[in-house]
Amino acid sequence: MKFRKFIIPFLFFVFFLALGQQLYKLFLLWQQSLFFDFKVYWDGIKAALAGGNIYYPDGVYQNPTPFNYPPTTLLFLLILPIFSKSVAALLLLFFSLGSLLATIFLLVKMNFKKDNLIFFLFFSILFIQYFPTKFTLTLGQINLLILFLITLSFYLFKMKKNHLSGIFLGIAALIKIFPGFLIFFFIKEKRYKTLLSFIITGLLGVLATFLIFKPVLLFNYFGRVGTGLFFNAGEVSYFDQSLNSFLLRLDFTSFWRLFLRLVVTLISLAIFLRKKDKTLGFFGLMFSIMIFLPSFAWFHHYVILIPVFIILFAKIFQKKELWPKIILFLAYFLVSFHFRYPEISESSGFLIASHPFIGALTLWFYSLRKD
Repeated sequence: MKFRKFIIPFLFFVFFLALGQQLYKLFLLWQQSLFFDFKVYWDGIKAALAGGNIYYPDGVYQNPTPFNYPPTTLLFLLILPIFSKSVAALLLLFFSLGSLLATIFLLVKMNFKKDNLIFFLFFSILFIQYFPTKFTLTLGQINLLILFLITLSFYLFKMKKNHLSGIFLGIAALIKIFPGFLIFFFIKEKRYKTLLSFIITGLLGVLATFLIFKPVLLFNYFGRVGTGLFFNAGEVSYFDQSLNSFLLRLDFTSFWRLFLRLVVTLISLAIFLRKKDKTLGFFGLMFSIMIFLPSFAWFHHYVILIPVFIILFAKIFQKKELWPKIILFLAYFLVSFHFRYPEISESSGFLIASHPFIGALTLWFYSLRKD
């Protein structure tokens, strides 16, 4: 009891300190309009509403960064032009922070039977200060919203609300394609109501996109962008921490990179689908699909590791062995650390340049042996 009286106020203090620090930095970036990926969303929806083709330069979409999202994403960006650009950026920022905290809340609720407030504050501090989270917020990305939708889908699955579970997973897949692969988990669990609501949500989203925007956008996306998500040659960049980029640093040819990505992904899917622990199985699938399968996985995509960290921590927290805690801390450190000047890492050998991926790989191997 005395411990709780001390630790809860202390954690609240550190939580608000960590949150305040991030909000201050983000406020400075917002003042300078430096949310680069938010500009992609803003320019993309503006161009699409003006009848432009966001996948081909046509004088309407003029952002130098390509719009790599499926056209169904535009449905969820329709709210942006209602506001000014600066207000819309601010709203997305708070939606992202809210999504992070809501995700942690659901994960703590599912994995801890007591002291939920303590664990919620503890993990909130850790993952507010987690570099992929900072990077996502700094760019004005939507990864934390995707993470929340996926986590909410699984939480509803646990609550046996099958239709709602499928709807939220369907929404996540409409915004980004890769969460759609998680439907294999529900098929394996014979949750056919979830499958049905997922399919209906997807079809309604595609239909709405056809009605509001140019139908040709869907074909342009798969012809120009969608295939690149799987077959793009990749690039040696510190900020690309995919399996593909790791193999590229090792000078593997494009054929062997694609082959190994498919093999590792399929092996990972087979193992996680057979996990007795459904929570670890589901989020292990998400991990594998979004880090191993795509031709690129940017540093900010690593927010999808947050559930696996929390699940594994819950498994080892009350055990006396020290080495599992060391492994988990090491993985967190490798993924959370970043070089302020990327050229330092790129000139120090492939292991240093790949430290986030090596941290993720450590987490993956550790996940495979836990149940």
